[in-house]
Amino acid sequence: MAKEVIMPKLGLTMEEGVINKWLVKEGDRVEKGDPLFEVATDKVNMEVESPASGVVLKILYPEGATVPITEVVAYIGEVGEEVPLPEKKAQAVQAEEKPVPEKEEAIPKEEVREERIKASPLARKLAQEYGIDLATIKGTGPGGRIVKEDVERAWKALEEERRKVAAPEKVEEVTVAQEVPERVVPLSRMRRIIAERMTESARTKPHFFIFQEVLAEELVRMRERLLPLVEKQTGLRVSYTDILVKMVAKALERYPLLNASFTDEGIVLHEDINIGVAVALEDGLIVPVVREVQKKSIAQITVELHDLVERAKSNKLTPQDISGGTFTISNLGMFGIDAFTAIINPPESAILACGAIQKRPVFDGKEIVPLSVMKLTLSCDHRIVDGALAAQFMQFLKTLLEEPFALMV
Repeated sequence: MAKEVIMPKLGLTMEEGVINKWLVKEGDRVEKGDPLFEVATDKVNMEVESPASGVVLKILYPEGATVPITEVVAYIGEVGEEVPLPEKKAQAVQAEEKPVPEKEEAIPKEEVREERIKASPLARKLAQEYGIDLATIKGTGPGGRIVKEDVERAWKALEEERRKVAAPEKVEEVTVAQEVPERVVPLSRMRRIIAERMTESARTKPHFFIFQEVLAEELVRMRERLLPLVEKQTGLRVSYTDILVKMVAKALERYPLLNASFTDEGIVLHEDINIGVAVALEDGLIVPVVREVQKKSIAQITVELHDLVERAKSNKLTPQDISGGTFTISNLGMFGIDAFTAIINPPESAILACGAIQKRPVFDGKEIVPLSVMKLTLSCDHRIVDGALAAQFMQFLKTLLEEPFALMV
């Protein structure tokens, strides 16, 4: 019996998926576990594997179709097996058009109206020559009869009106620029979801921002010392983002309200610190999550974050990889950006925006010297976090970054 291939439920909130691309066609031979099609959910794109070995007997939905979860999308079986196609919806019967009765030949309205209007024969003749409707003329003859003078007076008024309309007005010459045709780029599913969520966050979360400048000399030295150690242990180069993830987790342990979510029942304080890191993709961005950061070393974070970033760029993330975040870091330092503000990733209470580490002239108390400086911006949900608390969080994070050995305390 042919095996059903269904639209899987890839996340707790998933209700439907979009078939981005079929990786097989009808008649292809597949093995159990082979990828059949790529599905886009409201969070991530994933490949769906074949539940059995056999031949693709029937594909029920084309690329781009939106399919509810558990709905059958294809059948796998052996050649010649009967495919139990789903019943088609009955088509609505179109109502028959009622025959339109033939119109009776009628006397033209103009003639009927003119027969009822009192006018002298000469007035009628002049009105016909001038193309004037007698019904628009007020008669001054006996009993309201329209006479020659009435038609001539109406003709003069009409001519005067025509001259006014035809008279050219003095206007300044305006050069109209040639319109350049616009190009409309259709919204991808990812871009549409980003637009919806960021709009919702900006609309429902009362954002406020804390700006902090950090001397990053010790942070730079710390990374230089960690590079050979982490590379020897993991084969990977530790990044500033890896170190930031660990230091932010340390600060969140001290200030748990920044690791919280707002609900109608109250503020939820999360026990685990799951930090999302914004990753830029070709058609948008995605935020994979490093879980339980408070329990992990910088080397472990380097390995996990590197794996998440690589799978994000190759479209291999699972819904679990991008859910459950409690705080987000967005780092644009690698693009040379000094500073920026970020929109909070729902349902979190804050997001940290990190700028580039750059050499700047700084007064160290005795003289002006070139030092490495980094600018941070913390966006907070004012329903959960107040300004003083956000400032304390940033002061502690600044201490960690300027004196990294504070991590050991």
